Amino acid sequence: MVASTLSKSLDGLFRAKGRLATKTHALAKTERTVIEQLSRALSGIGYRVVPNTGDGFPLHKNGRMARKRLRCPKCDRRFSHPLPMARHMVATHGAKKASKRARAPKR
Repeated sequence: MVASTLSKSLDGLFRAKGRLATKTHALAKTERTVIEQLSRALSGIGYRVVPNTGDGFPLHKNGRMARKRLRCPKCDRRFSHPLPMARHMVATHGAKKASKRARAPKR
């Protein structure tokens, strides 16, 4: 009788574990879909969704650190994307870069 009860309990536990794994996979798939849609929506306004390792360092698709290749012309800060650099320039240095239209000679 004790063995039968234990067997039923273990069987129920394994089924519950299987259902939990199925739900975990479904949730991960939904999360990937939402992130892809968010990435597409944000890329239109100059942002980019980058996977995060959890320690605060963004990674590229190949798993390496994002390189900060853009340097602020007025200080030593570096940026990996032009939009944050432009925000930094306006907020920190009060400078706004002239647009290409403004710099082009009028005909």
